[in-house]
Amino acid sequence: MPLSEAARTAFDTWPQWHLALDCPPTIIRRLPGGLTNQHYVLKAGSLRVVMRINNPDAARLGINRQREQKILEKINGKAFAPAVFYCEPQQGVLVTEYVEGTQWQPDSLDNPVKIDMLLELIAQIHTVSTGIPLFDYSAHVRNYWQRLLDSDQPFPMSAQRLYRSIESRLSAFQAAIKQPVLCHHDLTPANIIENSEGQLIVLDWEYAGAGLPLIEAIGASRYWQNIAFSERILEHDEESEALKLAGDIVDFYELAWQHLR
Repeated sequence: MPLSEAARTAFDTWPQWHLALDCPPTIIRRLPGGLTNQHYVLKAGSLRVVMRINNPDAARLGINRQREQKILEKINGKAFAPAVFYCEPQQGVLVTEYVEGTQWQPDSLDNPVKIDMLLELIAQIHTVSTGIPLFDYSAHVRNYWQRLLDSDQPFPMSAQRLYRSIESRLSAFQAAIKQPVLCHHDLTPANIIENSEGQLIVLDWEYAGAGLPLIEAIGASRYWQNIAFSERILEHDEESEALKLAGDIVDFYELAWQHLR
């Protein structure tokens, strides 16, 4: 299979992977999709692994690779995360186990049992709180806004209206987060795999950080579009104004991401 220069450079790091390999891995295929990065499935010894080649313009997309690396180190070995064999942001490479299982679909939550499973998964993720780098929502939103301004492409007026409505309150919103916990921030159906034992495993931790469960809940509600799930995950005690602000923050950075990706 022909490889780009970036993919070849990433592939050549194989002697440094935390695997006992006597010979180079074999490329099986390139995974389809992948809105941000390139992914290849490889056979490495007796294992199948996924090699990710990072998007070279991560900052434009609000991705902090050093934060991601620290989080992957922290959660390596957790049941809800794939094993990591190599992570080197400077070289733009991540190698993880290939997770065998069924990728969830947008209608998966039509099954009430799966709603329970997803809620339990989110609760498990949120139990991790120590040693997790902070996710700065204020900086994230401001970065996206500046990237939109710097873009040579027109962007939706709705993004400008949203930003103007939240900009003056961003710093106070961030400062009010007193007990942040690990949040994935991208719990879309495409990032959820159910293995043969019924364990849910979450992919793509590049937007994760110590954050606010309410933001996670609103984002997940938007991604899944399931009324029963939304009613349960949005059972928070926040005042309506705080809930509205959090929702506007999520809506802004999702809208900006769609434009910038």
